[in-house]
Amino acid sequence: MLTLYIIFVFVGCMLAASWSDLTSMTIPNWISLVLVAGFLILTPFAWQGWAMFGTHILVGAACFTVGVGMFALGWMGGGDAKLFAATSLWWVWADLWMYLVYTAIAGGVLAIFLLLGRKYLPVKVLTTDWMHRLFKDEKKMPYGLALAFGALMTLPRSDIYQYVAALM
Repeated sequence: MLTLYIIFVFVGCMLAASWSDLTSMTIPNWISLVLVAGFLILTPFAWQGWAMFGTHILVGAACFTVGVGMFALGWMGGGDAKLFAATSLWWVWADLWMYLVYTAIAGGVLAIFLLLGRKYLPVKVLTTDWMHRLFKDEKKMPYGLALAFGALMTLPRSDIYQYVAALM
């Protein structure tokens, strides 16, 4: 039952964030808030002790700090920074490294796809507003897609998911 809860909350939020970022280049605040609330609601049912809870909080706080810094430097959008922090709350340090690797790979593939599309894609085939915005805005990239990919690849191997799955 708890694994279904995690899948519903976490996967649902990641899919919503990626779709929203793809189509509007924004990630609504409610998605990050649901991720944080979902983690806090799950914690008593998947309790691993104060040390593990503290690790989750520390990972989330560290990623929040990095995300704010990246936003301040103009390297990441505000929605991406909030999604990065809220997602990272679900991880321990080992999970975070896996998340960063998957996200970086997905971000690289997305960047190459956008660069090629922006250079070679004829404007005539851009039939919807969001597709036109995606390929014509030279400075923006829907990095929420990469964050969601990284999160979805990390989740099944994450400490919290493995712990909850073992309880069942």
